[in-house]
Amino acid sequence: MKEIVLGMNLFKRKIPVKRYISVYEILVWFVYVCIYKYALYASNPYIPRLRTNFPFPELILYSIAITLYVVPFYRFIGPYFLKKKWHVWLFFVTLAYFIFVSQWSNYVVSYIFQETNHNASLNLFYQMEHSWYQHTQGGKGVKINELLTDLLAFFSVLFMRYAFETEEKKHALEKDNLVLQLETLKAQLHPHFLFNTLNSLYGMSLTGEPDTPAYILRLSNMMRYILYDCQQNQVTLEKDLEFLDNYLEMEKKRYPQANISFIVEHSGNDNQAIAPLLLIPFLENSFKHGSHRIMDSGFIEGKLSVTGSQLHFHLSNSVILTTPQQKTKYGGVGIENVQKRLALYYPGRHELQISHDDTHYTVNLKIALTK
Repeated sequence: MKEIVLGMNLFKRKIPVKRYISVYEILVWFVYVCIYKYALYASNPYIPRLRTNFPFPELILYSIAITLYVVPFYRFIGPYFLKKKWHVWLFFVTLAYFIFVSQWSNYVVSYIFQETNHNASLNLFYQMEHSWYQHTQGGKGVKINELLTDLLAFFSVLFMRYAFETEEKKHALEKDNLVLQLETLKAQLHPHFLFNTLNSLYGMSLTGEPDTPAYILRLSNMMRYILYDCQQNQVTLEKDLEFLDNYLEMEKKRYPQANISFIVEHSGNDNQAIAPLLLIPFLENSFKHGSHRIMDSGFIEGKLSVTGSQLHFHLSNSVILTTPQQKTKYGGVGIENVQKRLALYYPGRHELQISHDDTHYTVNLKIALTK
């Protein structure tokens, strides 16, 4: 027997990406710029160590201002080249940016602080800083240690932002894709099921069966559920079970001689929610491929039980598979859709086991529902 175990999918929940990146970025500015660079400048031999003036809080503002030149790089320039996958160009642009742009930016910042300084202890420091950048404009000289630490610190911010934003977009695309798959699933269910059901209802009306109005009402409720309730990510479990019950009754009417049984054990008191149309592909699959269509001995047996917040869905049906090609087609896109939706809506909170051989197909699904 071929066993397929698709258990306990660890699909990551969506991380608050922007918040995470902002915290990391703030930490880099605080630890590296406000503490490390401040300590670096405060230890400059040209600053007198006078108790009345130390610890020079103005140097924190200077550290921040002298580092602001990196913001356009890791916010806009770097991400642009990474998105384009121009990695070689990014290398050369980075060298040019940190050598030339930093020099001109630092020249302007040091000049502003020199002209606006009112702390006598920092006069010589600002003069020396401005003099250095004045004579090294155009990349004629760089403070290699300071430049490298700037590069390392903010390259980490650049890649952190890029990696998490890329992951967020990927997650959003996956979610949008699953939404489209759900819409496709509903669209497939409409014509296939509606066509067969209307044929059955037409036959019932011709023979004058008294149950015809009741089945028309069932069909109406099913269509209303698909068109309106399934627009949401979650529906009440009672509504989804009602949809399954209506579907089963319709199919039982089509195959009155088949051995079809489905037991539901649910109190109905808990206001629990479930992703819509999550279980119907398994039932459709069993009716589509079940041997009950051509053999009196064919069967479909299922059971759905809810205990607390645990849902257990079991379904088994007899099949007729005559060729290897039929085996590979069994299940189809609908089952793949369910697997992806389970990973999205119940990450780490579900277990799906599917097994099949030449005569039987069995599904066992466990979900930890949320109230």
